[in-house]
Amino acid sequence: MHREIGRLVESDVVVDRIEGRNRLVRANKSHPLYSLMSQLVLATYGPVPVVRELFGGIDSISELLIFGSWAARRAGIAGPYPNDLDVLVVGDIPRRTLSEQAAVASERLNLAVNITRLAEDEWHAQSPAPFVATVRSRPMLDVLTGELRE
Repeated sequence: MHREIGRLVESDVVVDRIEGRNRLVRANKSHPLYSLMSQLVLATYGPVPVVRELFGGIDSISELLIFGSWAARRAGIAGPYPNDLDVLVVGDIPRRTLSEQAAVASERLNLAVNITRLAEDEWHAQSPAPFVATVRSRPMLDVLTGELRE
């Protein structure tokens, strides 16, 4: 690992500094390939950790799901790379809180984050509204568990 990090430092992909016996390494944001590499990591690793960090600690959220094109790509359904992220929040959360967190997520992911809030009774209804029925019938990624629901 040390040798590979050395190569990345030599090629200026990462920068390092020594603190005591520790070598601290971080991405070099001024490297010409930084933008492309960060997009590659985002495309392969995805927005789940960011959404989980920003929304997962809100007590009144009972379910936190990614749906739409991003979930479809994660499920292996062919199509263009998503230009936004659709997040379904089930629970009684103030819209302002959701809006603020969505803005932070959008900035960090460099991707528009669209939040849909539903009350628990709407989401679990036996005869759901058309939107809910459509979302339920398509792939979703449970952000809190990492489970892909197909």
